Amino acid sequence: MKNCRYILLLFTLILGGSSCQKEELIPYEPHEEVLPDNPTDQAIYDLQQEYQTKIIYRYDRRYISTSAFAVPPKHELVLPYIENVVRKLFIAPYDRQKTDFMREHMPIEMIMFGTSIDYVEGGETNFSASGLAYGLSRVIITGVNAYNLQNPSWLRGQYATLHHEFAHVLDKIYGRPKGFDNVSKGLYAGGTSHSAFSQAEARSRGFWRTYGMTNESEDFASWVDGIVTTPKEDVLEIAAQNNYLSQKYQLVYNFYLEKGIDLHEIQEYLQSILDNLE
Repeated sequence: MKNCRYILLLFTLILGGSSCQKEELIPYEPHEEVLPDNPTDQAIYDLQQEYQTKIIYRYDRRYISTSAFAVPPKHELVLPYIENVVRKLFIAPYDRQKTDFMREHMPIEMIMFGTSIDYVEGGETNFSASGLAYGLSRVIITGVNAYNLQNPSWLRGQYATLHHEFAHVLDKIYGRPKGFDNVSKGLYAGGTSHSAFSQAEARSRGFWRTYGMTNESEDFASWVDGIVTTPKEDVLEIAAQNNYLSQKYQLVYNFYLEKGIDLHEIQEYLQSILDNLE
């Protein structure tokens, strides 16, 4: 019996030794970056190198809610959109005031869709989103398929959305201006019920427009897109209508100014582009 145990032990050791034989090392293969092979992907690559932001235009259902519907962008419109909208109407207005501002604050991803994002079921049925922002990392752009540099209304809508969504990104980085959330405390509509209010009622409560009544975050971003699409004299006239509006205007304007950005200069620059359309 004792000899059997020794034989069994020896057999086990032999098996163990054979199972732990040194494997061949897996050769190291350095990552090879795949360089773009067409003008559109080259423009995306260049933008990522400059601003650490990747443009994603190939359709992926994961980027929108299961209760929503959207159409992908037409490939031939992606390149001109990047060059004439993203660079000229979104990035340039900030960088011309403060070098590297956008490199430090741009979202990691910008997702393109050809149409608006339409919610077809659930609590937001019949609601259409012209843009979305997810924290610090992602901004969704819509309406690319309506690309038309000769249409001031479309251009204004596009850059209003971009600056609105970017305001959400800055909100996540820095938080809203101290005291902003308290100005209209108790006066928000919440959810989609903001549509039940008139513009006059919204202004009487301190909101730039009714959509800002949704919540404090949309309130802040709505003020930003309002200022960059409205001449300074008109903004000041609106802000002077009541104390709610006056407080919010000063808080939003100073929030950007402290970071080296004058929102009124952005509006003037963007308006000059619209004024010089051929």
